[in-house]
Amino acid sequence: MTAPLLLAPLPKHVVEACDLSLAQATKVAEAIVDATGLADAFEFSLNARTGAPRRVSWRTLLTVFVTAGIRGGDMLLTLVQKTAAEMLRDGLLPAKVSYCQLWDNLDHFSTAMDADHVVSAHNHDLVASTKTGEVEDCPTGCTGGRPITRELFAALLLHASSFPGGMTINTTVFALDSTDKETWAARQSWDKLPDIDQSAGAVRPEDEGEKVNSQDTFRTPGWPRLGYDGRAQHTVDLDAREGYRSGKNMRRKEVYIGFDEHIVTQVPEFGAGEIPHTALSLVTAPAGSDKAAAGILAVEALRAVGYDVQELLSDRGYTYLDAGKWANALRARDITQTFDLHKNQRGVRPGPIMGSIWVDGTLFTDAMPKHLRELPGFKLGLSTAEIIKLQGKYDQRIPYAFAPFGDVNTDRGTQRWRGPALRRLVRCVNDPESMRLGYDRPTTTCKPASVDPVTGKRVVPCGCSRTVTVSLDEYARERQPLQFGTTIWHASYGRRSAIEALNSELRTHRGMNFRRDWCRVRGAARTHALVTFGLVGVNVRMLRDWYTTRGQADPWMVAIGDTTDPDFAAVHARRTAQPRGTSLHVRVTTGDIPRRTEPRARYPFVPRHLRPKHLRQTDIGGTVHDTEGHAPPHQPG
Repeated sequence: MTAPLLLAPLPKHVVEACDLSLAQATKVAEAIVDATGLADAFEFSLNARTGAPRRVSWRTLLTVFVTAGIRGGDMLLTLVQKTAAEMLRDGLLPAKVSYCQLWDNLDHFSTAMDADHVVSAHNHDLVASTKTGEVEDCPTGCTGGRPITRELFAALLLHASSFPGGMTINTTVFALDSTDKETWAARQSWDKLPDIDQSAGAVRPEDEGEKVNSQDTFRTPGWPRLGYDGRAQHTVDLDAREGYRSGKNMRRKEVYIGFDEHIVTQVPEFGAGEIPHTALSLVTAPAGSDKAAAGILAVEALRAVGYDVQELLSDRGYTYLDAGKWANALRARDITQTFDLHKNQRGVRPGPIMGSIWVDGTLFTDAMPKHLRELPGFKLGLSTAEIIKLQGKYDQRIPYAFAPFGDVNTDRGTQRWRGPALRRLVRCVNDPESMRLGYDRPTTTCKPASVDPVTGKRVVPCGCSRTVTVSLDEYARERQPLQFGTTIWHASYGRRSAIEALNSELRTHRGMNFRRDWCRVRGAARTHALVTFGLVGVNVRMLRDWYTTRGQADPWMVAIGDTTDPDFAAVHARRTAQPRGTSLHVRVTTGDIPRRTEPRARYPFVPRHLRPKHLRQTDIGGTVHDTEGHAPPHQPG
């Protein structure tokens, strides 16, 4: 029998290393493939109706690819074929799968999906009309004939790997981000300034004064070529393009050539408990292409699988693009946003009526003190105390803000807003009723209303007590339900760390580091398919770790009926684990808003049995751990 596969272990004080045998991985892969219905779709759409039957079914091929993804490591077809050989040796495959079969069928189904040749299978026989020759309508309940794009292909597999055994999603909030994947093809030329797609309002970092690591322009004969999209093609990979990737680990932003992988994960509802953050949607696009279009594709794929997407957390790479391409597109789908503001989106702008102003995407009365209008942003490197202090300044804006009043008028595309004095948040001389409020409300310095000598009408110089109708298109790019910078905004936007954590898991801890040679295929379609299989494997492994670290059974082992796992709650009952912190969005709902005053521990906790002998009687490290002596953790043999 094949030795169990050792997956990436977590710290020993948390949980033991997770093990999956090849047989377990194969059973999980079969369950995932069967849940998607992709094998039936490929059989229906791609199999020839004449000639010799296929030697290897689509179900077997997909199972081999998914099993290779679950085992982790590089998605090289040679390694996938090696996995197939081991499966055949252990009696887990009905027939031999060769390298040529893997390559030919990967190219076959990925190309067919791009050409819209793949549709979901019917659950009944197709009947043609004897009079017209057209296929008759399907009976009620049939889902056959639905086109399967590569985005839907990924969403089906990722959904099946994230929710085993009938589990369902319990959130309507999702986070979106992109990460870079270099192409395997070698460069033939280089442009110091990449020709990114700027049709949606994207701006080169160099145009904003940002320094970027990029070498000087060079050419070889015949390169670059003009790509099908009008952009420069620098490699033999027809889909790979130049783009920018964010700086990490003290490195500047730099230029690369390849693809943008747009990934979506689930995040908890505001105030809800923690949930595992698995990949749920994937869009592969040429680097430097329109991020708004790719993000909308990712959202559409989620909804096609059945997710109720009501809120999206995304970074400035998407949200500062033209409103028509991103903000209005999400609003048309009834999706709200919580996002950080790009420097181009910040500032003070005139409001729709006299006495009102737009500040950082929120409508305020101009009675808001001037020292609150131009507040600094949350830069990297701020201490916790500095962040809390700055949040307090943004919180001081809250009483001066307008708020929605009534429902959105969908016919006119407008929304009514009412001023802060009508909401009884401030005391204004132009609203006598508000002046009877307590002095715990801010008192504005507005000038009293006057009478126009020409028209005889009363003129109110401030917006504190006014109601205004605002078009949904007015500053749509900057607007969001929560006021930027406030504590509650931070609590909500902080949930976006889920997608950052997922990207970190992919690139650092789960063997899917997206190196240039992680997969050696060319073209967006083939790359997308292999990245999907890799993400499916990461989902399975992350779910196992997430549940076992909490003393619960692996849901995938429960789904396949495997009972070989120990009782993790009993195994780790005596383990000392670092207490899990409570998320800010949960603490805000309970009124426990953190205000850190003590410094962080300078050194990590060191168990006594691991200390030098002369230090075993002293306390070392943080105070959150029990300093009693601990037995050495069990080491698996």
